[in-house]
Amino acid sequence: MSNKPLLTVGIVVQDQKDVIETTLTSLYELAELQFELFVIDDASQDESTEIIQSVLDYYQHEHTFYYDHPQRMGRGYSLNEILLQCNTDLFWAPESIHNIEEEQLIDGLERLSQTTKCGLIQRSNLPRDPADWRDLIKKNRWPTDGLFLWNSSALDPTDKNFNSYLNAYHGLELAARVGADSFITVDTPWFRPSSMEETPSPSPSMRQELLFTLLRSDISSEERNATIHSLQTLETRDRPLSERDFDIELLNEAIAMKKDGRFNAALEKLEEVLEERPSHPAAKQLKIEILEKKRRFVEASELKHEINKSAAQQEKEEKEKEAHPKEETTATDSKEDRNPDISLIIPTAIHGKAALEHCLMSVSEHCDTSDIQLIVIDNASVDDTHDYLEELQEKNFLDCIVITNNQNIGFAASVNQGLEKADTPYACIMHNDVELNSDALKALKNLMETHPKYALVGPATDKTLNPDQAIRNIEATSPGLLTTEYIDSFCMMLRTETGLRMDEAYELAFFEDIDLCFQARTADYQVGIAPHIEVKHYFGTTTFPLDLDTESKHYWKNVAYFNEKWEIEKFSEQELKSLGTFDQLLALDELVNPLFPEEKIKEEFDRLLTDELKTEILKTEHDPETLCQLVHLFMVMKRRDIMRQLEDRLEDVYLPSSLIYQLVRFYYDRNIYSRCLHYLDQLEPQNETLRADLYRLAIHVENKDFEEAVPMLRHLLEHAPANPTLYQLAGDIHQFNDNQEEADSFHNLAKQINPFKFDETSKDAFGFKK
Repeated sequence: MSNKPLLTVGIVVQDQKDVIETTLTSLYELAELQFELFVIDDASQDESTEIIQSVLDYYQHEHTFYYDHPQRMGRGYSLNEILLQCNTDLFWAPESIHNIEEEQLIDGLERLSQTTKCGLIQRSNLPRDPADWRDLIKKNRWPTDGLFLWNSSALDPTDKNFNSYLNAYHGLELAARVGADSFITVDTPWFRPSSMEETPSPSPSMRQELLFTLLRSDISSEERNATIHSLQTLETRDRPLSERDFDIELLNEAIAMKKDGRFNAALEKLEEVLEERPSHPAAKQLKIEILEKKRRFVEASELKHEINKSAAQQEKEEKEKEAHPKEETTATDSKEDRNPDISLIIPTAIHGKAALEHCLMSVSEHCDTSDIQLIVIDNASVDDTHDYLEELQEKNFLDCIVITNNQNIGFAASVNQGLEKADTPYACIMHNDVELNSDALKALKNLMETHPKYALVGPATDKTLNPDQAIRNIEATSPGLLTTEYIDSFCMMLRTETGLRMDEAYELAFFEDIDLCFQARTADYQVGIAPHIEVKHYFGTTTFPLDLDTESKHYWKNVAYFNEKWEIEKFSEQELKSLGTFDQLLALDELVNPLFPEEKIKEEFDRLLTDELKTEILKTEHDPETLCQLVHLFMVMKRRDIMRQLEDRLEDVYLPSSLIYQLVRFYYDRNIYSRCLHYLDQLEPQNETLRADLYRLAIHVENKDFEEAVPMLRHLLEHAPANPTLYQLAGDIHQFNDNQEEADSFHNLAKQINPFKFDETSKDAFGFKK
């Protein structure tokens, strides 16, 4: 078995204190199978949360990811959350586990990974035609989720989700969508569910959802009529006919019209259904699908938001409206009726529409929209962002101003474009992956109005590169405003009269926000953190797909520029000289920029590395940590003569992933691909990232091993469709095969997404000169 996780297991916990410990323990006691585990506690009210924490703390499984929902979101919603984050193609979502037959499970997974089938089912036979499905729907015993193993790579993207309206039997509903021919059946069970877990009997609404799924499939007119009859019979049997509140035939007609491409007619039918039953989930879901087909994204997102709101919250809002009727400000208010104080500046790029849509819906829900003017900078997005922004403008949503760039000009330059358009006292710079749960914008503005010496103020959040803004580090007794050196740009309120602008030399991202704070402090302003104003940050939504993180070349390039610009001292000579000569050398390794070593550190390195010290280093048996430090330092200083001698001692040493990636980059830059692969093979599964796959792919391309490169490229494009390196490599493959037109097309797309890295054809896929 490979050390790389083969399977993603999704466990959604909803008040299951009696079974959750056995479920988790059964997984953690597996001896051979490598898996990753996502556990979502969906607002449990019993002792489930404490039990989960206890088991996780005991096993310390490095591939476990735990999340808890403060409000019940539902099993289907939670499973979809996991699907969006899982790192394997094979997926299992049991409700509970009593025991696992590991050998049978591994065998099933291997069978599934070697076929194009969508799934594997334990013992149960799925219906083969609509009549059999209708017979199953009538029964009171259905296959549960744990009986299904899924191969997500074989699923059509439109089917890669679970029905969020169901409370159970999500696997069966998805199976109805993809069809029985897409499954393998195994007779030997790989697991047994807990006998203490009560499987819910299929409710009328569950039967109804499955019948709707059947209606949406490609079935004959005769079978369609029979299914409609089943729906009508189900309604009559389960409720008195006088209580029927929607027209089945109208909904069925809308489904047929959608399939025929008659979207306007289908919407009219759906409006008739929703007029009779405004909360009907199937009709709403179908309406969302049609609105998105018609590229009416704002209406679709508003309807999604409406569906996700709880019934209790809706009822509360209605009561408040009745008790306190008032004139509401809407997104379509004219400019004459508005006098906003805040320009909300949001740059977006690549596949950012979904994140931006989510962000703006939270702004619309929680903020005083009469006080906000929206400025969105579209950095050559490659999804439907352009159409979405056009619709925002058509609806005059927050007086939306859209700035469109033909290439991704970077965060700093985008923000500056927005600031040039801002004509309000305050500008809030915000990432498109931020979600508001309160009127944080007004709260930040109010703070700045009462503290005029502050040029920049930012809130706290769950994920940030600034530890002082991390919610986990904030004390409940903290004052309302803390003075600080810098704040993270995920959400920063700026006083526009300061005239501050971001330094565009930072290109795509990193350190432009810290630089802006340093500019403010140099101009005698203060920078503050509002620790009790909180927002949610889905960190890395834009940077990670661009292959930007704190290990990237771009990050360290910006570190070097920032330190040079602001004359940041890397070390104190007095403190350094208090150490012995060898320890001084090791201290330099902790201080040096690994990709752009500082001149002062290089000079100090040359001073320390005498012939005597070199001899001592090569003759001494070093502990693993010291050996890794020395290899890294001599690599950074380009002293390969000593580095190679020390490298020979690494064979039985555990290497940190950060060192592995830097060694791979070092040798890739020198076209020594065998050494690259040598180190890549030492990565542990949890440290296998997209960057590792990119190096392997690039090596295949450089070696003209296209039989390996092409399928790998296709696979990676499915999982990382916004990564510019993949388009650069696709262009290189076409160029090697004399398809110059296709090569230029892919290379131009890479340049559109990241012009700073791919602006020269003489650079390779990683931005190094060839």
